[in-house]
Amino acid sequence: MLALVLALVSVGAVQAQSQLEQDLADLRTWMQQRSTQADSTIAAEWPTVKKEFEELSYSLDRNTKKMSEKSRNEYNTYKQRYGEWKERNESQLVNLDGRELERWERNMTGTTQLDKVKPVHLRDTFTKALEYTREKRQNWSLRDWEYAEFVVGELNARKSEVLDLLSTGDKIKIAALQVEFATLKKGREAKDAYKDMRESNR
Repeated sequence: MLALVLALVSVGAVQAQSQLEQDLADLRTWMQQRSTQADSTIAAEWPTVKKEFEELSYSLDRNTKKMSEKSRNEYNTYKQRYGEWKERNESQLVNLDGRELERWERNMTGTTQLDKVKPVHLRDTFTKALEYTREKRQNWSLRDWEYAEFVVGELNARKSEVLDLLSTGDKIKIAALQVEFATLKKGREAKDAYKDMRESNR
């Protein structure tokens, strides 16, 4: 009887170890994919990035002691990299004024509840945000761009949440709008870099 119990315990431990290795493999794949993305993409999709990491790391965090030393070291490396992303992206959020952010949300999209936009309305909401950006961007300061980028990031997060419920046409249109916003933002950054270079050469 004791031998049977020990055998069952051993099998359970092996299964748990196997599941942890699979969880780590899933996190590894996710980290590799996210690490190839530009910092601006991580920032724009930060709410989604944070949610995905928390879901993928949940069981690993609770069972760290059951992992092999090699796996534990690998996991700690991923946690450190994620921590750097979190510090960089959430420090920006802390610096944004709540009331001012709500004003930007309302001006760009017509609502402050971007996490509740219905899938059928998401394309129109993205369109409003880009129309506002095209119209106002010439007069925006870098601070203004931070607010605009955060609002679009909220829309990106909502898109990720309801992606399977969007029509093919909406997916294509929204993707084009996302690219356009990123292009406009890079254009501003390039303009500022050129201005700084000219001033430094005077």
